[in-house]
Amino acid sequence: MSLPLSRLDSSTAPPDVILAALAGSAALLLGPLVAIAPRGLPVWAILFTVISIAGLARRNALGRMQRALPGTAVVLLFLILATVSVLWSPSPRAGVTVLEIAYIGLGALAGGAWVSSLPAVEARRLAGLFLAGVFAGVAVFAVEAATDFPLHRWWNTVPADFPVSESNVPKRTAVLLSLLVWPAAMALGRAGRRAFALLVPIGYAAVCLLLTSRSAMLGIAIGVVTFAVAAWSPRLVRGALGTALAVAFVGVIPLVLTLDRVLDLDAAEWLFRSAQHRVEIWGMAADRALTTPLFGQGIDASRALAPNGEVSRFGAITDSLLPLHPHNAFLQVWLELGAFGALLTLAASLLLLAGTARMEREDQPFALALFAAGLAMVSTAYGIWQAWWMAGILASGLMLRLAARAPSEGR
Repeated sequence: MSLPLSRLDSSTAPPDVILAALAGSAALLLGPLVAIAPRGLPVWAILFTVISIAGLARRNALGRMQRALPGTAVVLLFLILATVSVLWSPSPRAGVTVLEIAYIGLGALAGGAWVSSLPAVEARRLAGLFLAGVFAGVAVFAVEAATDFPLHRWWNTVPADFPVSESNVPKRTAVLLSLLVWPAAMALGRAGRRAFALLVPIGYAAVCLLLTSRSAMLGIAIGVVTFAVAAWSPRLVRGALGTALAVAFVGVIPLVLTLDRVLDLDAAEWLFRSAQHRVEIWGMAADRALTTPLFGQGIDASRALAPNGEVSRFGAITDSLLPLHPHNAFLQVWLELGAFGALLTLAASLLLLAGTARMEREDQPFALALFAAGLAMVSTAYGIWQAWWMAGILASGLMLRLAARAPSEGR
């Protein structure tokens, strides 16, 4: 895996040729995949994990995965808790959810170790392919948004008279690209185009603003602000994000109960309807979380909580209290895995955040912007265990590490 494709010849071992081709294809196709079929990202994550393990094995470097021992231990404890909670989870797919979390965790471990072991010339090649793929993905999505999403309609068999822009189909792409633009910007900066790097997320924001994904808009806005402040003081931003994480995990339940029960924001006429509904969902989830504060309702329970006579202002509640998830990762962890799950998730998040301090000073604003954008979006959109969403977060993190591994021009 140490040679770029342009330098491979007949003397190169066939397994290395195959791995190089697969790695290059995975890097190049990530952007278009997100633009056209975002729910296919779990397949990408599994493929990249296989490539990573094979690459480490070829270099006799599987031991590099031991370097992530603190984070690995925390994730293993989390997986043990999640596995045990299957016993009391009402969800019929709780076990599947644990397996999905497990392979995402393995992808982070193996993928991170392999990318970090790449020779600089190979990392540069893959980072360039990834950057080209993201540009292609954004371009495809821009054309899609301007032409009423013909590819999305074809791929998802959406009827011609259905307003795709109001569905979740383009919103998945919008939030995933809101993550991938940050490692793409970093790759561009390390390629000697730092003055233009911030134009990647800002340029994408012009496309994002045409859509109805408020979460994607929020993610881009938070990311740009974070980048600007981190360019001045990454240490300050890291401390602020760590504090925000701790406050979010500790205070999410009293906060959402205040919004719902005290301020009655689910009935506030100045809020748009989806925000009102979200406040109501948060209140219901918080109420149920308080009934099992230590170990929660069980992994993936959010999609299968039996209503206990609750009434919604936004439609009849049928066989599930919540519409699949609470639309807030902190609240979902509390609801499903209780205080112990929240503590482990906080520990893993803080370890990830602390890792940005070991990056080069010029790279840290990109990493912190990605972290902040992700933090903003997991607070408002999608179930945190949805496989495509976890795979997208994994992909953005791995591509950020890949960009950091590529040699920097002009330094």
